[in-house]
Amino acid sequence: MVPLLELADPEVQVEIHLSDRRLFPIWDKVQAGDRLSGAEGVTLLDSDDISGVGRMADFAKKRVTGDKVYFVLNRHVNPTNICVLSCKFCDFAKKPGDEDAYEMTVEEILDHVDDDIHEIHIVGGHHPTWPFEYYVEMIRAIHEKNPKLQIKAFTASEIDYFQRRWKVTPEESLAILKEAGLQSMPGGGAEVFSPRVHKILLPGKANGDRWADIHKIAHRMGIPTNCTLLYGHIETFEERVDHL
Repeated sequence: MVPLLELADPEVQVEIHLSDRRLFPIWDKVQAGDRLSGAEGVTLLDSDDISGVGRMADFAKKRVTGDKVYFVLNRHVNPTNICVLSCKFCDFAKKPGDEDAYEMTVEEILDHVDDDIHEIHIVGGHHPTWPFEYYVEMIRAIHEKNPKLQIKAFTASEIDYFQRRWKVTPEESLAILKEAGLQSMPGGGAEVFSPRVHKILLPGKANGDRWADIHKIAHRMGIPTNCTLLYGHIETFEERVDHL
């Protein structure tokens, strides 16, 4: 048993029981605030001591923010599921003419915009024929309807597709979209940075290096982004940690 330890908030204490001895040196580093190694990250994923790992995570979180938690009231909109790609894991994408393929008009998208939400999150298929101007019109119309709404839209994969399909560079597309009302970008698109996984599951989609390049461009332009990880398929623990 690890003894009671005081956190940043002296009123908060935690008692941790670790059944996996491999976690002992990791717990020491967590308490010290030291960065974990890749190998230690793999150990956390491989451990059966879910309670112990969770307790360590809770300790690290409370040291930063105490008992405070944060959330965003978000509306997720996918304007179309029609996509030129054929990613092997994807059950969302459809081809033109498929029975359950759909396309949303700007007016239909605006029906999802109201004063109760803080953010709208927009990602969709790589549509074969929609012009770039449609996406600009979409962002502008949303911003005009609710100027206070955080508009987070289009993954790096979509920004890359705009260039490949319409010859609009990331610098150009992001500048135009930002002027229309885009405020941030979501973190999807690369799914897993592993070249091995990308080759098997995501042929034709922007790879991890391209994803990172586009996010760097966005940051230089004052557009914040995040990063997500699609896991639970063929990736290894090592590939998850490398992505993180």
